[in-house]
Amino acid sequence: MQRIQWFKWLSLVLYGIPMLLILVFPFIVMVSTSFKTLEEVSQIPPTFIPRNATLENYREVWNIIPLAAHFRNSFLLGVGETFLIMVLGVPAAYALARFRFAGRQPYLIFLLVTQMFPAIVVVLGVFRVVVALGLLNNLAVVAATAASFSLAFCIWLLVGYFSAIPPEIEEAAMMDGDSRLGAMIKMTLPLSWPGLVAVGVFAFMDGWNEFLFSLTFISNEEMMPLTVGLFRFISRFQIQWHHLMTGSLLATVVAVALFMTVQDKLTRGMLAISEK
Repeated sequence: MQRIQWFKWLSLVLYGIPMLLILVFPFIVMVSTSFKTLEEVSQIPPTFIPRNATLENYREVWNIIPLAAHFRNSFLLGVGETFLIMVLGVPAAYALARFRFAGRQPYLIFLLVTQMFPAIVVVLGVFRVVVALGLLNNLAVVAATAASFSLAFCIWLLVGYFSAIPPEIEEAAMMDGDSRLGAMIKMTLPLSWPGLVAVGVFAFMDGWNEFLFSLTFISNEEMMPLTVGLFRFISRFQIQWHHLMTGSLLATVVAVALFMTVQDKLTRGMLAISEK
């Protein structure tokens, strides 16, 4: 027993702590860079701890780009994509989990196949459609396009979760007079809450981090999400690392706050999905 305990501590020292440092190191560099001046960021050899730490970067970022508008747009993209994923994905996953019909298995395979194609392959074709319909600079179009690429993955997650819930629970509710829809809403969805939270957080973060379609479809600066707004700090001849890291840190704080808020439900949901 003591040898097993020593082995656990040795594994932690040799593997756990180094892996943790590797994962945390980029975040530490981002925090450090956000307090440096452009001159200190560019100097060689680089400094790890800022010599003259300054908060001026945070004020400059708010003045150079409309950061509040970018935060709002990213939030709207996250909420919009989450809404579409839930409205479209939950009924589709429930039908695939509960009903057996011709073509069900090929359709599930087709959903997986759609995940093999990166968005960059179709972005030009989608852009031409959006231009033809006159829907440029529209956040709803960006949210719908992004949701269409993550919908299949979310459906797959929910199919496994719904399949593990005994159908007898719904049958008992229907015997008491509920419809199929009523039984699903009253019985299945509450039991699926951890899985729904996990999928919802995934959808929100996918919308929050959306970049490709926003860069392609939106040219109005006031309509740009945070990812595209921060892209302004990357020019042809220079990258303003101090401003880029400052804005990235502010964006990361929002994502970390969201994960901390739903951490328990998210963990239970992901564990439940992986077991099923």
